[in-house]
Amino acid sequence: MYNLSFLLSIIGVLLSVAFFTLLERKIMSLMHYRVGPNKVVIYGVSQPMSDAAKLLTKENMNMSSQKKLMFYSGPTVSLCLMVLVWEWSETKYSMMSPTLKIFIILGIMSLTAYGFILSSWGSNSKYSLIGGFRAVAQVVSYEVCLILFLMIIIFLTGSYKFMLMTEMQKSFWFMMFMPPLFITWVMLCMAESNRTPFDLAEGESELVSGFNVEYGGGMFALIFIAEYGMIMFMSALTAMFFMGSSLLLVKTMLMCITFIWVRCAFPRVKYDKLMNISWKMALPYSLSLLLLSASLCML
Repeated sequence: MYNLSFLLSIIGVLLSVAFFTLLERKIMSLMHYRVGPNKVVIYGVSQPMSDAAKLLTKENMNMSSQKKLMFYSGPTVSLCLMVLVWEWSETKYSMMSPTLKIFIILGIMSLTAYGFILSSWGSNSKYSLIGGFRAVAQVVSYEVCLILFLMIIIFLTGSYKFMLMTEMQKSFWFMMFMPPLFITWVMLCMAESNRTPFDLAEGESELVSGFNVEYGGGMFALIFIAEYGMIMFMSALTAMFFMGSSLLLVKTMLMCITFIWVRCAFPRVKYDKLMNISWKMALPYSLSLLLLSASLCML
């Protein structure tokens, strides 16, 4: 029964990623005052399927200088980690312990840097290598702050379980109680998922396409699915931590739309400012909030 549940969850995540890309293109077209995908079948509904068919039927370019094992392992590792991290749901068929689930998720998310390392090093290109260095430094820097913010939420709720965290928000959302914490958490989630305005690993104006510059066809599709799957997971996690579990799908969609809106509205930051935000602003702020929440729990 667990195998069937796991398979259905994978299919659901893949379909959600497909239509999330369509939603992003539609919203971006509205914000840019232009027409989005509207030709495939009815109003462009089947556009993700046609894009997937196009990518999967493309030929993969194999360069003699590439390290084949690492080159193909990078996207595969990223996709597998994305699928594993979606095993967070509170179901009786989940393979994660409810008590340790939040720590297992943090452990899986910390491994995402290895996907960037394998992809960039295996490509044997200076653009991909610089993009990989940027991605690893960014993920490590912002993951520290993300873990501290999770510890703050654990201290305030007094539980490691997702269900108890959401039950405490039936009458009052944490987002209303701690708006600065919520805004900073959303910013950290965007940086952790390499999303605009923190997408320095894929800076087109500097690195062509960053760590995935040598990828095309099916391998690029795997990287794309892993990235958008993590964005949806971060949105669902934010909705549970700060808005409760009622109407979780609607709240997750609103957070996904927030990611898209930020991409359309804000420019890419400079890399030195990206690191300064993490180590000089977010880290001291999260440490001070952690000490405050720990002292409140001891009273």
